[in-house]
Amino acid sequence: MNTGKLLFLLLILLTTACSHHSNLSGQDEMQRWDDVLKQTDALLRERKAQQTLELAKQTLPEVLEAAEKNGATDTLLYYLRKMFNLCGNNYINTKQYKAGIDYMDSIGRHPLIREHYPHELLSFKAGLNQLYGNNAEAIRLADEYLRLPTCTNDNEFIRQAEIVSGVYMYSGDNLPRAIEILEQAMAAYRRGGNFPNMLRLISRLGIYYHLNGEYEKAIAANQEAIATYNDSIAPSNVVIAYGEQANLYAELGMYDQALEMNGKAQHYSRLKDNYGLGDLYRYRAQIFRNTNQKDSVFHYLRLGEQLSMKQNSFKGIFVNKVEMIDNYLDYPDSLQKALQLALSICPDTVRMPQWAKHQLNLCLGRALLQSGKEQEGIRLIDLAAQNLIGMYLIGGRTANEILMDYYLDKGLNNDFVRCYLRNRQFADSLDNNEKKRAVAAANIRFDARQKEKENRMLSAQVRWQQQQLFYNICISAALLLLLIITTACFIIRRKANRQLIENNEREIQALITRQQDLNRRNEQLTKEIEQAVATNNLNTVRQLTVQSLLSKEDENAFRRSFATLHPSYLPKLRERYPQLTRNEELLAMLICMNQSTDEIALIMGINRNSVNVVRSRMRKNMELSKEQSLDEVLKRYLS
Repeated sequence: MNTGKLLFLLLILLTTACSHHSNLSGQDEMQRWDDVLKQTDALLRERKAQQTLELAKQTLPEVLEAAEKNGATDTLLYYLRKMFNLCGNNYINTKQYKAGIDYMDSIGRHPLIREHYPHELLSFKAGLNQLYGNNAEAIRLADEYLRLPTCTNDNEFIRQAEIVSGVYMYSGDNLPRAIEILEQAMAAYRRGGNFPNMLRLISRLGIYYHLNGEYEKAIAANQEAIATYNDSIAPSNVVIAYGEQANLYAELGMYDQALEMNGKAQHYSRLKDNYGLGDLYRYRAQIFRNTNQKDSVFHYLRLGEQLSMKQNSFKGIFVNKVEMIDNYLDYPDSLQKALQLALSICPDTVRMPQWAKHQLNLCLGRALLQSGKEQEGIRLIDLAAQNLIGMYLIGGRTANEILMDYYLDKGLNNDFVRCYLRNRQFADSLDNNEKKRAVAAANIRFDARQKEKENRMLSAQVRWQQQQLFYNICISAALLLLLIITTACFIIRRKANRQLIENNEREIQALITRQQDLNRRNEQLTKEIEQAVATNNLNTVRQLTVQSLLSKEDENAFRRSFATLHPSYLPKLRERYPQLTRNEELLAMLICMNQSTDEIALIMGINRNSVNVVRSRMRKNMELSKEQSLDEVLKRYLS
């Protein structure tokens, strides 16, 4: 019994230890996968798509193995989706379409991928097949994707919708369905869905609206993409918007605006590794073709071809050659060039979009017809007419009109009637589109004129405000300068006056001090004489020594200094009391200098009683009452 209990306890401890070890192992794995995601983010910022792809492919099997072992938890499914999307996106980014198809076929057999990520799997497989040129397989996979329940994750659905809509547009020539899918993606975006390349998707929808004849919607989509762009968004997202806006303006006959928009698209393309620049060169060539500028047409077509070859873009090279053939046919002396070029690229049409193949048939047929190979040329033009009309492309009308002229000239009435009926049906549809286009063009031109008018008014207002601001700044600067100069002059003058006053005060004080010293020496001398002389015959000497030692020059210097400090004092005093004597005026000035009776006695060289006698006489001359203070009355005239 004890042995059984012991074994049971050991089993529990072993189970706990294994569980603990498993938890630690799982945590370590998730930490490592977090690190992998951080590494892939850094690699993508450095535009290292190949390294990102290799790291994701290395990590994805590890996550699948962990999910098989521990169950498909939400956390593991999160890492699984991240790694799977990194693989799919970077097979597209590195243009490894065939390798991507093989990888998706292989990894797609895993039960967890098929169960949890059927939308991602089918959208990637459809997109890779479309880019590789397997158009039928791409459409089959896109149809299978649409049969699934709609993806509930708005962020994922937007990304998938961009891929699947491209499949229907470029592999299936199903423009209405491509528009419908992107409109659903736009609805998800407006619900709060997030997609890093949303501007690219909006611009792509603008292209589809344009091809469908919905010009106002196309303009609105492109303008939304352009208005949403900022420096934090990759430039490639706005290249398509500007480029498509240029094409719309060109089709509506607004060539100046078209060239301006095309130039802006090229600017942003160069910021993003020349993204889409080859197409922009070809679009610019078409604008110059519409304005009969032959040299510019072939210049930009050559630039487009050189860039496509440098980027190893098979599609770009093919489309560029088709455009070159079409332009050669405008000039009879270039017929042989057109024919040779068309024959040279016919074997390369397997992976090309359907519209490009039909356009090549039309160009080759025209070249053969003009070179005398009528039967073969008419066959190709008729085939192109059927296919292009089926796609509601304007080239179908051109092809049908060539056939009608040929059959009419040869007297082939039945064939002429067949083409006429086909042309009439197509023409009715095109005429409706032309009417819509005319209305849209009128509205757009009106809006453009209104915007230009508003811009001119705004520019004039801005210029006027700038002028006013300039004048205000000049006036303010002048006033400020004047204020500074005035303040500086005031400060300098005030400082000079203060210095002058201080100098005068020091001069007066020095004079008073000197006079007081002299009077003290005079008193001392007088006392010594009084002690030495015992007789009265020395009284005359004593009287001479007690005279004021304030000389005439010193008094005048004192008066000048006092007048500098208080220039209006004596005039006011004399005006009020003209009867005052010179000594009384001197006494008044000393009182104003706050000199005491003893100090005044010393300065004037008289005793204290004599000072009081002079003060008493002054009160009498000034007719002051007993209540009035002589000092206060005299100091009143200082202000």
